Amino acid sequence: KTRWETGADFAERLLSGSSHPESVRSHLYDVALGPLWSPGNRVPSNLASEGSRLDLAARGLLETATAEATRWTGLVIVGDGRQTVADPDLAALITQARSFDIPVHTVPLGGEVTRRDLSVRASRRQLVSLPGQEIQVPLRIANSGFSPTMVTVRIEKANGEALEDVPPRKLQVDTGADISIDFPLPAGTPSGDYFVILDPTLGDEIPANDSDRLHLRLLNKRSRIFLAEGAPYWDTKFLTQLLRGQELIEVDAVFRIRPDRYYRIGTGETPALEETSRAFPETDAEMANYDLVVLGKGAEAFLTPERVDRLSRFVRDRGGSLLFSRGKPYAGNYEGLASLEPGNWGEETGSDYRLMPTVDGAESGLFGERLPGPEHALWHRLDPLEDVRTLAELKPFTRILAVGERVEGGSRVPLLVVRRHGRGVVAAVNGDGLWRWGFHPRLPDTAPRPGGGAPEDWHREFWMQTIQWTATWSEFLPGEDYSIQVTPSTLAPGDSGRVRIGFRGDLDSAREISAPVIEITGPTSSQLQAAPAGSAEDGIPRWGAIVSPEIPGAYTLTLVIDGERGPSVPLTVPPPVGESDDRSADRALMEELSRETGGSVWDLDQVDSLLATLEPDLPPVATREAVWSPLWNRPWILLFIALLLGTEWAARRRFGLP
Repeated sequence: KTRWETGADFAERLLSGSSHPESVRSHLYDVALGPLWSPGNRVPSNLASEGSRLDLAARGLLETATAEATRWTGLVIVGDGRQTVADPDLAALITQARSFDIPVHTVPLGGEVTRRDLSVRASRRQLVSLPGQEIQVPLRIANSGFSPTMVTVRIEKANGEALEDVPPRKLQVDTGADISIDFPLPAGTPSGDYFVILDPTLGDEIPANDSDRLHLRLLNKRSRIFLAEGAPYWDTKFLTQLLRGQELIEVDAVFRIRPDRYYRIGTGETPALEETSRAFPETDAEMANYDLVVLGKGAEAFLTPERVDRLSRFVRDRGGSLLFSRGKPYAGNYEGLASLEPGNWGEETGSDYRLMPTVDGAESGLFGERLPGPEHALWHRLDPLEDVRTLAELKPFTRILAVGERVEGGSRVPLLVVRRHGRGVVAAVNGDGLWRWGFHPRLPDTAPRPGGGAPEDWHREFWMQTIQWTATWSEFLPGEDYSIQVTPSTLAPGDSGRVRIGFRGDLDSAREISAPVIEITGPTSSQLQAAPAGSAEDGIPRWGAIVSPEIPGAYTLTLVIDGERGPSVPLTVPPPVGESDDRSADRALMEELSRETGGSVWDLDQVDSLLATLEPDLPPVATREAVWSPLWNRPWILLFIALLLGTEWAARRRFGLP
């Protein structure tokens, strides 16, 4: 039988076996509480077929309990438990049932229904990359219900044009697998919107998830980096050389060679050191010229309380990035930096540690693309780091992207951590010795570079990806003075999302800028004018707008100021969940509902036991026939009325009143 027929049969048996059928109220439900139901109504003619919300329906029925001021012995839900919303409010139903002291009993119908489906989705809907760099597009491909199947995945422009020199990829996906792959795009692939597509497979029951949309943005503005090193070592030397050699990076590096003697080296072909007395940016305006500040060892030689405050404002208010490149940046204690550090630095371990990415590091996007993922053999072959410290009491919301495995075996310590600080980000590499990765002999073929090709300079790969990732994790992209964010990033059709546009400058400067335009591309294209600049209590200037897309799909919101396109952000509008999208019963939801409200889960053959719970035997209540006995028909009442009238008559005669 169908679930409807099975449920109707159970309800009929429940009603026919009840000792008090007049006290039972039966309703149909779909996305809300439906009409009353009786056993003769076998066909749900007015029952919706594209939605089910038992949480709303049950809450609507419980409301009648308070309106009628009756004591209910229980609420019975007969159904498959499937909710056609992404986040049903089951907690509200449980709270309401508890407050009314009404146990919810459930009778689950149906079981697991496997559908044949092949799907593809972009792990990240927006990719940020440098020009001249191969791009790895992370994808997930899932197989549900098919036997091991060979699939073909390709990427094309949003307008349907094929990409030259980007052949499709063929791979086998096992039954029940949900695999992660990287689809390589060659250097020179332009910025824009792209579709990742699975070629059709005969028997696929859900073709709507055979494609997904993503946005690629190439950074075309220079990243501005300030590097301060108080105890120069090979790590700092090779990192500075690496940064100075990048086309889209401007670096100012200041070294403390001797006490009170500072030397500067900037971007350019001449590597000569120049003595300088300006060891650190002296104003907020000078600090705002940079996107990233890198502190090596001996930072206490550069910092004063005023400079620490300036650095904190740079990260917290201006969306800057701060990187501790060689672990603890000072000797002894320096409480001034405590608010910026990811945790409390411990003692030196005295051991060497191999850097091993974590799952969180892969999910964040730093590892698993250009840098290998956690399971890759490369990390066991690279040289270990030295001068590693314990890092205890990490601050809230600090993410551990890589840990250190002790070469001799034993405990692990965090080696690469990151946390947000206001509008910016703070990251720390807990150790020295990465420079050796640039002189490592070519690794064997068992550790190829992700996406294929010969192994590369892993010192360069690690630092370029870490610095790029750290800068892009801030509110502002490198070289950008504006940012754009949308909250939430996933909207139901017709719902509204809030767009916030940030600015690095002050409020007066923001008011002189023409209001930004938000260009929306996707299933529909439009432009939206942002509201005039204002600021919150923090004094940070922002523009704002509201978006309400009606058509499901993947959108890209791009900021346009004075005709120049700026940063962008993805927005996803999933289609409404339909009744037939997932036909599997959700028994776990039914069990949770009963468990949390004091009810029970019942099988279809337990009608008698359920009735015994709902209609317990109660002792009879003695009753007698009502007798009409009016109060006014009493002699003393008549005497009292006569006394009142007599008193009034005597008073009138005494005072001569008519």
